[in-house]
Amino acid sequence: MSKQENSHKNQSTGRKVGKSFLSMFKRLFVRDKLELNVLEEEAMRTPMKAVLIKLVNNKMAIIGFCMFVAVFLFSFVGSWLNPIDLFYVELTNRNIRPSQNILNYPAELADKNIVVIESGVSFSVALTDDGNLTVWGTECNTGWPGISDFILEVPEEIQNAHIVDIAVGMRFIVTLDDEGVFRGWGHAAHGQTEIPQMVETFMMFDGARDIAEILAGAMWSGVLSDNGFLYFWGSFQAEQNFIVPFEAQGRIVGVRAGDVNMILLLDDGTIMPMGVRGTEFINNVPPELMDGSVRVEDVVVTNRNVLALDEHGNLHIWGSSIDRLNRFPDGFVPERVVAIAAGYRNFVALKDTGEIVVWGGEELGVIDTPRNIEDKPVARIFGSSFQFYAVDEYNNILGAWGNRGYLFGSDDAGRDIFTRLMHGGRISLTVGIAAVIIATFIAIVVGLASGFFGGWVDHTLMRLADIFDGIPFLPLVITLSFVIGDAMTEMQRLYFIMILLGVLGWTGLARLIRAQILVEREKDFVLAARSLGIKQRHIMSRHILPNVFNFVIVSVTLSYATFILTEAALSFLGFGLREPIPSWGNMLTAAEDATVVQYFWWRWIIPGSFVVLAALSINLVGDALREAMDPKSEER
Repeated sequence: MSKQENSHKNQSTGRKVGKSFLSMFKRLFVRDKLELNVLEEEAMRTPMKAVLIKLVNNKMAIIGFCMFVAVFLFSFVGSWLNPIDLFYVELTNRNIRPSQNILNYPAELADKNIVVIESGVSFSVALTDDGNLTVWGTECNTGWPGISDFILEVPEEIQNAHIVDIAVGMRFIVTLDDEGVFRGWGHAAHGQTEIPQMVETFMMFDGARDIAEILAGAMWSGVLSDNGFLYFWGSFQAEQNFIVPFEAQGRIVGVRAGDVNMILLLDDGTIMPMGVRGTEFINNVPPELMDGSVRVEDVVVTNRNVLALDEHGNLHIWGSSIDRLNRFPDGFVPERVVAIAAGYRNFVALKDTGEIVVWGGEELGVIDTPRNIEDKPVARIFGSSFQFYAVDEYNNILGAWGNRGYLFGSDDAGRDIFTRLMHGGRISLTVGIAAVIIATFIAIVVGLASGFFGGWVDHTLMRLADIFDGIPFLPLVITLSFVIGDAMTEMQRLYFIMILLGVLGWTGLARLIRAQILVEREKDFVLAARSLGIKQRHIMSRHILPNVFNFVIVSVTLSYATFILTEAALSFLGFGLREPIPSWGNMLTAAEDATVVQYFWWRWIIPGSFVVLAALSINLVGDALREAMDPKSEER
């Protein structure tokens, strides 16, 4: 080899050595984290940090965690912010579909002169001076096959007529046009939207020429003739309760009615009650309103109470003590009143100062008058059902308050499903947490003892686990539920379900812990601890248990979802928590009814979605934890 070749070879070798030293120098003193290889990076991480990084990089884990946090906050924080009355029932508002637009009146009403506004359970209708109708709100399902519930769609023949009067029942509307034609639409199972032939015959026999006023109740309709005769038809209950006295016929100038009670306003300014006999509605009428001492200008009624306004602007009230509607609110002086209105459980009075006073039931926001009308010139108040509207002297709507709707709909008892889902979720999630804690505690004790001590202890505990595994869960729960019956309160039943789920759900985790302990107890650090004389309970709790804790966490996470589903299944079958205490499971019992499945989808789809969402989110987090804690997960 020539000297020139040797020189080139030596130069090449020198460059390689120099690059090698330079690369080593960079790695030792100026290395960037981005240049670390996988092994170097893993060596710098603690096990917990490595697990957290894997979880953060797992998109499904992040999605599951966010879903669970949302469900948790909804159930626990939401139930704290929204208290629930377990015994609240409002049958008039049952099975209202999800909405929040019941009070959202159309903007075009601002340019029209409003004559009257009437409201049903989930809708309102306004009659303007041009004879047109405007309907808003949400549809109210009837649940009756073949009966339309399109209450917001005004029939064409009514749109083309000039309407002069309207009346609204619970789920139907009736109208009277300028030609005296009576029409209606909506839920009319008792024929409320058409005048029966018999009524027309009676009107002809009594000499009635025209209809002066039309009426509507929950399931009945009526007409007041121009000669002061009253006729009504519809449900058998109404026909049985509303028997017009003979001495009143021909003198009636106005009628105000609830579902089973009615007040007749006579031509001499007196009133006459009719309806269910023996009630405060009938018995407690102030005598001065019936003997002519005081002339009544207007009267409004709820189903059990009456509020009358006399010619001097003074109020008179009587009826049932329910919702405190038989007395005036504290500090209110019932004088100088210019207008009154009544909802299903409330009275409203408008004083000559423009002050609006609302009292009665506090549900559904009916006593929360909007602040934007406090300084406005309110001239009239319209109210029925659970909706109220304030109108100025130019017949423009100034504001509305009351039932805005149900975000997730209402159930068959008129209860808000949104609120019940919050409180039901808190109970279902709490049952799962308590059951997991009980099962995990038993599994750790049994698994540690069985795996560490072995021998007869291991055999005894594992046979005990086999016995618990052999217990048929559902037959046991059904039998216990039948035996216990009503001997337990609902809270005791809740604790019983927690304990039962925990006591019967520990065997799988116990076997998993035992198997891992059998591996860990033969390792050198355990033998070293024994040789140093460390007590066995300390070896198990301080040295062995931390090494199997990752398996415990994963199992607990996945078991939590199982316990939630099990509680929901028990309540669905009627062996868990029962009404009125809500849980996701007993809210799903609505799906047993074919009518609910067909017409009231929100009563089973929404609770079912929350059960699925909670279980899915927990399982996503559990699967992600299992992968993150598995040291071989990077190899796959």
